[in-house]
Amino acid sequence: MKLKSTIKQIKDLDMETEIVIKELRADHALLAEHEKRLKTLFKNDSQELINTKIHNIVIRDNLFNEIMMRIVPCFEVTFDGDEVKQTTENFKKQMPDRTPEVLDMIARRTIIKTLVFGELIKLWGITASDEEVRKSLEQYYQFSNESIRQYLDDKEKFEAIRSVLLEEKTANELIKRFKHRFDLKMPRQPSPDTNEKK
Repeated sequence: MKLKSTIKQIKDLDMETEIVIKELRADHALLAEHEKRLKTLFKNDSQELINTKIHNIVIRDNLFNEIMMRIVPCFEVTFDGDEVKQTTENFKKQMPDRTPEVLDMIARRTIIKTLVFGELIKLWGITASDEEVRKSLEQYYQFSNESIRQYLDDKEKFEAIRSVLLEEKTANELIKRFKHRFDLKMPRQPSPDTNEKK
């Protein structure tokens, strides 16, 4: 879907300066959504395996967010007011408990991500063929056992899956291209008080 908001690159991407992740951040509501989705897709997985997959998602999300913080200042975005308003309303239906300020922030970040990804897809020549889309749908069917016929027969839904696949490939490319490492510190354990009176 073509957005009304626009974007212009104003600086080169800095992919050489190393990104260091020193702590992991996660939203509890989002973690609950991940758990619900994974339990639906992987019905036979143990809770321990589900937790491992959630942990891997958190690690990836933290790295991705740091990369986006590096990238976004390289672009200038001009928001379309009506588009921001409509996107905010869409998120309000999904997250009715969030404040208007938070919903507006989420809407703007979503628009920025879509625009930035669009530029990167063109810059790096990222594609998703019909065959890749069909393969992705077949993998989904194997995991979920849910019918994929509606996506194969409906061009609009088929193209929506292509967009998701392009987004996934772009995120993978970002993680591959930007130098990064994790330097996570374990929480310090309180040392025993050697002067404690018995």
